[in-house]
Amino acid sequence: MKPILLLVALMFSSFSFAQDTTSVKRVEVPIIVSKLYLGEAMLFEDLEVRFVEVVEDSRCPKNVNCIWAGEVTILVDVYRDSKKIAERKLTISPTNSMENLLGNIFTSEEISISGINVMPYPVAGQKPAKEDYYLQLEYRN
Repeated sequence: MKPILLLVALMFSSFSFAQDTTSVKRVEVPIIVSKLYLGEAMLFEDLEVRFVEVVEDSRCPKNVNCIWAGEVTILVDVYRDSKKIAERKLTISPTNSMENLLGNIFTSEEISISGINVMPYPVAGQKPAKEDYYLQLEYRN
């Protein structure tokens, strides 16, 4: 008789802690991060984003102590229906990181495209080849 009572008590206690199915949790829209290599273009709905040029890369290389962290400046063009609608000169540095999260390449009511980082990061004694540069793009809709 005691094992049956124990089994009934365990079943009752497991039902009393069941998940509430009436609550609705809001799900965040996923953020898409893509690599856009120098000289290439990427389509986002009806927009084409093209990574045109690395104007300057003065970031402090890895394994070096610098007074200033440095920055990288790039040019990005935005096209719609094969017509250039914007040219952006982005400067990415540790001091302006918040600007990079706010649609610095293109923003509208429907979408936001931001350049968040330029890679590869410089290493002391090595200069990256131009074809190795890529822009990390963040796309939100």
